[in-house]
Amino acid sequence: MHSKLLCVICLMLAAACAKTDAGAACNLQDGNGANLTAVPGRQYLFLGSSECQSFACLSTGSGAAYCSQACSGAGASCPSGLVCQELAIDQEYLATVQSRLTPAQFQQTFGQMTSSFYCVRAQ
Repeated sequence: MHSKLLCVICLMLAAACAKTDAGAACNLQDGNGANLTAVPGRQYLFLGSSECQSFACLSTGSGAAYCSQACSGAGASCPSGLVCQELAIDQEYLATVQSRLTPAQFQQTFGQMTSSFYCVRAQ
């Protein structure tokens, strides 16, 4: 019994200390799967990136895209060099897109977006 408990504790500690790829370079893609060049000054959030563990590739205005992850709100913890910040997601645009897509299409495209707070590079 003790060996099973020890194994569970070791697995939990390993998961807590797992490395993240947050901050690593990634490629933004458009709706057709082609690479997208970010325009400086604009924010991009590409959900579904196979290059990132969290499937989120982000560019916050510098033009360089990097892996990110959702966070719980201002001041929440993020991997080293990143801070939790709310993105400027246009809710009116999302509502318009939702009205034009079937529920399944909207879920497929935006279903991973559970938060507007993401870990961004500290500026």
